[in-house]
Amino acid sequence: MDERKELMQALTLQPLLDRALREAGASEFRDTSFIPALEQALQIPVRANMSVRGLQGVLANYTRFLVNRLRYEADVAKHPEILDEDVSDPVVVLGWARSGTTKLQRFLSADPRFQPTPAWAMFNPAPFPGETRGDPTPRREWANAMMNAVTNCNDSYQVMHEFEADEADETSFIPLASFDSPSLCVTAPEPVYAAWSRARSRIPAIEYTKKMLQYLQWQQGGRRGPYLIKNPLNTGELAEMAEVFPNATFVTSKRDLVTTMGSCMRMMSEILTNTFDPLDLHFVGTITVEQAVHELNRYVRQREALKGKVRLHEISYQRCVNDAMNVAREVYALAGLPWTGEGEAAMAAWEDRNPRHKLGSYGYKLEDYGWSRAMVEKAFGPIEEEWREA
Repeated sequence: MDERKELMQALTLQPLLDRALREAGASEFRDTSFIPALEQALQIPVRANMSVRGLQGVLANYTRFLVNRLRYEADVAKHPEILDEDVSDPVVVLGWARSGTTKLQRFLSADPRFQPTPAWAMFNPAPFPGETRGDPTPRREWANAMMNAVTNCNDSYQVMHEFEADEADETSFIPLASFDSPSLCVTAPEPVYAAWSRARSRIPAIEYTKKMLQYLQWQQGGRRGPYLIKNPLNTGELAEMAEVFPNATFVTSKRDLVTTMGSCMRMMSEILTNTFDPLDLHFVGTITVEQAVHELNRYVRQREALKGKVRLHEISYQRCVNDAMNVAREVYALAGLPWTGEGEAAMAAWEDRNPRHKLGSYGYKLEDYGWSRAMVEKAFGPIEEEWREA
């Protein structure tokens, strides 16, 4: 049997579940409610013409998601108090990818009042076997060694989104393990699964994120303050996020969508270069815009429906990049958080260590992906004008 056939066989339901059970040293999944969604997700490699490297990435990621589920279940069985951890009031950074959200998340996360979301914890919320509570060194080492492999990214992706095991990073890696989140389409886009996931409630994936945040907070000795979290896909899930996290405060960064789409297309081409061989750049352009149009329209509808019912602050990309300290003051005031000299100094120090384009810059042209300014403006309609004038 050749490698592709072996991988496709491994990416079927029972072999995959058995693989995770062996790795986790478990005999069964206590919660099997995710299996119908996993069956849908397993159709992605069947329908998509993925490369061998892409299939290897899917197998590694799906196995990791399942192993973390099993380890979480085992810990909750021993320590049911995990489910009592209060994570109801995060500060949530919204905004589409490439709109300054990473800078804003990491800048605010420098304040030690916030519960951290380091990259190592987003990849592996569950401790490794033999790990001492409070000392995640094995997961930190795993993240440093495997960062590029588990995200299907090339080294040049670091210029666009620097990965560092201890740096605050997106919670977007967590709901992937729910297997029903449209975010699975970031590294493995497939239209049938995308349509199926969009038609489903977003609540289960967000509830799973909540559980993992409770789990991580418990591991870190309990609550010390609110979480500071970011997931670009949450931009289109404002209502669902507010339902699961009823005391949340939201801050949305808005950037000119023509520029944003060009940058996103370049980023997506880096992500997908190991998923598809050869990679069709026009396909990359189309899926990039299509997903953003869907989610930002969802955001605008929910924003209008929730006006006056949620704490939401919208800012421009330029303020995010050039006026972050004043943005922070505004967010703290909205969330009811006291401003401290310690927090201000920590944020200022982070900004000094992380100037814009610290690792270099990169170029992109819409035309390389079969798009133009006029096409992007037409695709987004009134939203494009609102974001451009933000």
